[in-house]
Amino acid sequence: MSRLQNQLAAIFRRRTVRRRQSRNLSEVNRPTGMSGLSSQMGPQAGPVLRRRTVALILGGLLTGLLLGFMDVTIVATAGPTIISDLGGLSLYAWVFSSFVIVQTIVIPIFGKLSDLYGRKRFFLMGLVVFMIGSTLSGASQNIYQLIVFRAVQGIGFGAFVPATIAIAGDLFPPEKRGRVQGLLFSVNGIAFAVAPAAGSYLTEAINWRWIFYINLPLGVIAFLMIYLTLRESRNAGASAFSDWVGASALGGFLALFMMGLFLGGSTFDWVSWEEAALFAGSGAVLLTFVAVERRAREPVLPLRLFRKRTVSAATAVNILRAMVLFGLIAYIPLYAQAVLGGSVSDVRNVVYAFALPTTLGILLGGLSLSRMGYRNTVLVGAGILVGGLVALQSINSSSSLIRLMELSVPIGVGSGLMIPATIVAFQNSVQRNEIGVASALAAFTLNLGGAIGVASLGAIQANRFSAQLSSLLVGIPPNGRVVLSDPNLVGQILASPAALARLLAANPSLAAFIPPLREAFSQSILILFLVLLGASVPVFVAGLLIKGKDKRPSTPQAS
Repeated sequence: MSRLQNQLAAIFRRRTVRRRQSRNLSEVNRPTGMSGLSSQMGPQAGPVLRRRTVALILGGLLTGLLLGFMDVTIVATAGPTIISDLGGLSLYAWVFSSFVIVQTIVIPIFGKLSDLYGRKRFFLMGLVVFMIGSTLSGASQNIYQLIVFRAVQGIGFGAFVPATIAIAGDLFPPEKRGRVQGLLFSVNGIAFAVAPAAGSYLTEAINWRWIFYINLPLGVIAFLMIYLTLRESRNAGASAFSDWVGASALGGFLALFMMGLFLGGSTFDWVSWEEAALFAGSGAVLLTFVAVERRAREPVLPLRLFRKRTVSAATAVNILRAMVLFGLIAYIPLYAQAVLGGSVSDVRNVVYAFALPTTLGILLGGLSLSRMGYRNTVLVGAGILVGGLVALQSINSSSSLIRLMELSVPIGVGSGLMIPATIVAFQNSVQRNEIGVASALAAFTLNLGGAIGVASLGAIQANRFSAQLSSLLVGIPPNGRVVLSDPNLVGQILASPAALARLLAANPSLAAFIPPLREAFSQSILILFLVLLGASVPVFVAGLLIKGKDKRPSTPQAS
């Protein structure tokens, strides 16, 4: 019996030694900063386990992104109901602005922190903060609370979005990242198409508060899928984050700059001392940020990345493409409703005609990267985008809604093609321990470009329409002149058949002035389409500066 016990003990010791050696070897071979899936998905794991694990992780990432992207647009559908319940019409724009501004500020900071301390913890933490913000937003008792709690949502969203992009970059080798990034960001188009219908249903069938509460069960599912399947180890060679001055300066610059964009033309005139102070202050803080980052040992946003041609070119492509995309998202539906007289369902179809081709373009862009490389994919997408915008110049106030929908298709496809290409270009241009920063830079530049585009186009449209409205007011009767002297109010009236009917019922003499007003409004938006065409040409030029396929040998993380 003792001999048998000794033999069993010897076998157990040998197995223990082999297990420790195997574990140590896997730790040595694991790339720095990547998720710990290499040990989980090594040769000892069967292919079924590999596929199942990857599917669960991607499912968690997709669910999280779906929540965040839907929340950007779903609130708009419940806007009138929220205002009638909470009041605060003059502050309503800040329900959206607080969400966008805060997430733009925190995205680059959390991207850096995920490089140092791991993606998983910031994905989970961001998701929890987002769900807390959703719960509080749903329980808001006044507009001020809703604005603050939407900012809390923005913090959570800004934490888990760069972590999501980075996890996908860690999980897959460079030549396969395009497909997964295309899959992830196709959720954006799906959310944009589904959110209005979902928001309308929840608001009418239950209560507007459920557009926020619906995030909780989906958020819990995403949390559990990542918590239970993703194993990751902290980068042992990473130092503690110390660039708090740089992070504060970056946050200050973004806060002042974004405030200037969102307040311009609404709260303050663009030519005012308040706007000048905001932009001058943002410029001064930006210079401070650059000076601090040059001396920082572990900078929150390493400026040396921009010495790489691909990173600088991808940054330009991202900002300019976002300016065009967000500008079209804002003004194509408005043109359909205010100028072409489309109903709510017509406008929804116009949105679908733009969102679904964008989703298709994202998927095709991800699939084509392994063959075409990100440079050629960007160039093809930019070429289609420019061609679509050239065709869009033929639209006018006598065009049909079907024609507008047809012209939206190539624009959506071209824009979508470039999204996974630029993300992968960012990720494949940096070391693995900087994928978090690169992913954050991709998401951050999209937000920044979108904000710049919408704000600048809004200023151009308002100035153009105000100038035309001033000449039209000369012939309008005094009682109607008071009503139609506000360009923003006129735009709202033209976009709402019910409001227009009420105006004409109270002032029948104004009926003859509506067609010229509508034509003036049309011209003020058509000039924006021309501006966007001009902005799309540099996208193609910047794409020429992106290097082609990534030639680095890949490390097999997942099949």
